[in-house]
Amino acid sequence: MASKKALVASSLSLCTASWLVSGQGQAVHAADDIRGMNPSEWEDERVAQAVLYQYLSPISSVAEGNLATKKESNPLTYKVKRGDTLYGIGKVYGVDYRKLAAFNRIKNPRLLQVGKVLKLPLKRKWVRVKEGETLESLAKTYKTSEKLLKKLNPGVAAAGSVYTGQVIAVPSPIKVKMPKMGRENGSKRKVLRHASAAAGASSFSWPVWGQITSRYGWRNGRMHNGIDIWNEKRTSNVIRAALGGRVIKAGYSNGYGNLVVVDHGNGWVTYYAHLSRITVSKGQVVGKGQSLGYMGQTGNATGVHLHFEVHRNGRPVNPLSVLP
Repeated sequence: MASKKALVASSLSLCTASWLVSGQGQAVHAADDIRGMNPSEWEDERVAQAVLYQYLSPISSVAEGNLATKKESNPLTYKVKRGDTLYGIGKVYGVDYRKLAAFNRIKNPRLLQVGKVLKLPLKRKWVRVKEGETLESLAKTYKTSEKLLKKLNPGVAAAGSVYTGQVIAVPSPIKVKMPKMGRENGSKRKVLRHASAAAGASSFSWPVWGQITSRYGWRNGRMHNGIDIWNEKRTSNVIRAALGGRVIKAGYSNGYGNLVVVDHGNGWVTYYAHLSRITVSKGQVVGKGQSLGYMGQTGNATGVHLHFEVHRNGRPVNPLSVLP
């Protein structure tokens, strides 16, 4: 190990000398020479290449305490491509789509324009990798994903790993002021009137944040009238009303298991199935975003998830056609 460290030190010294005396071209030439120094001596040649890449990168050659800024002032941005949704973009960057909509003052998330540049409620924060830290541990520490860390750090993506002393960018959340959701402490008639007037394809919100494990359509020879949503919180997930309305069913219902059905007016009805626990009762008026129960595995379910259906005038429609 000592000989390897000596090799790194001498190699980096050679690069530094070349950089200062002869310019960037000579530094690259020196790097090429080093790559030819018996790579079998390295436990991981990719790490060696990453050391050279980061060492020659201006920001990683400065001590962390002397960086001009530890956190960038401008938020990250994303250019909308064909087929993008706020939910999908938010999932990639670990941002709730509702915060993404509020941050960009988007009233109708379904009307995203291709080419529009969205501001993400995230900033780059520069940190130095400590001894023993890995991509996995860094992702946990900064509550992000390894995929996003690689996206923010092309050098890390190329090497596939990090090394002690390396300066990398991590996402730092920006606080977003969210609009207030309707609450039951107001007039029940007012909530119902609001739900009835607003009910439409552009008004629904996601009942829970997570991964779609089964889509709407034919499945195993049978029609699947909704979508299945799951995430790692499992039965700790709170299931929320996709829109304000009146609960017309709250109880056990054969294959649906524990089921809540909410009538939103104007022919719109939503189903929330397989719940582990129900927290509302039949006839209760609920506001958009209000808790209905918890994700579960009751009824005909092979695993913990939410089965979510949207009906229009008595017929099921694809939930993804009305969700943001």
